[in-house]
Amino acid sequence: MAEPAVRRRRRKLTAPAAQRPAVNARERTRERAGVARLLKPHAPADWETRFRRDELLDAVIDGRAIQFFVMAADIRESTSLMKEAIRIERFAQVMDKFVSSVKQGITRSGGWFDKFTGDGFLAYWVVQPDAPDARDARDPTELEGRFVQTTGDVAHTAGVLIELFHRRVLEDFRENSRNLSGGVGLAIGLDAGPAYLVKIADELTVVGPPVVGAVRMAAAAAPHEVLANVLLGRGLRDEQDGVYAALNVSIEQEFRPTKEYPKGQEVYAVRYRGGPTGPGAEGSVSAS
Repeated sequence: MAEPAVRRRRRKLTAPAAQRPAVNARERTRERAGVARLLKPHAPADWETRFRRDELLDAVIDGRAIQFFVMAADIRESTSLMKEAIRIERFAQVMDKFVSSVKQGITRSGGWFDKFTGDGFLAYWVVQPDAPDARDARDPTELEGRFVQTTGDVAHTAGVLIELFHRRVLEDFRENSRNLSGGVGLAIGLDAGPAYLVKIADELTVVGPPVVGAVRMAAAAAPHEVLANVLLGRGLRDEQDGVYAALNVSIEQEFRPTKEYPKGQEVYAVRYRGGPTGPGAEGSVSAS
């Protein structure tokens, strides 16, 4: 005769299938709550209604690729700014105000603020595919429309941030500097593609090719310049007088030397005619 403990173990292992999914569902709910807690500090205020929450969380938990638009920014010669600061606490205050304004502006436009890097920041926008149970019913051009809209949002936000830094933040740094280098300025790089949200040191951060691409574009950009990689830049260029006319931009294809491609890499320079315009241009980022 089997021992009672053995019988109990057998009953557990052979539990009816209808009982096992409930356990799995509870575990998934717990996992989703943990990921949501990690995402919340980076997310737009309305992220749980703006996006299909559970699908996004499941993609993170299961390690699936997500479509991202990535923005990397670098404050050129930030070390010089700190070294030449008359009052170091004032330098810190200006930097804190700028980063807070950046985070507010990015999340207000539907983006996610990934992190402050010490001399810049990383942010991203998420584009979800159609819901699996609605693919056949939806207009097949709807996903393409979301790509178009997000491209415009990212390009517009980049222009607003460039103007914010060079018209307001740089003046605050100048007032607190013994000497100001002509090389100081904000450079922004943009890229798009599939990437992943992964947990590193109890934080979720985006990793993948578009992150590398955006950082590479920021490194190749001059102060007060926005550079886009091929996928995003070509779309902007082809429609700069069409669907993106309200952005008031001109897009120029160039070849810039980069660390990986010293003979030149294809980039798209985004130039704003008279500053960003169009819906949301006024007050989308506050420096107060």
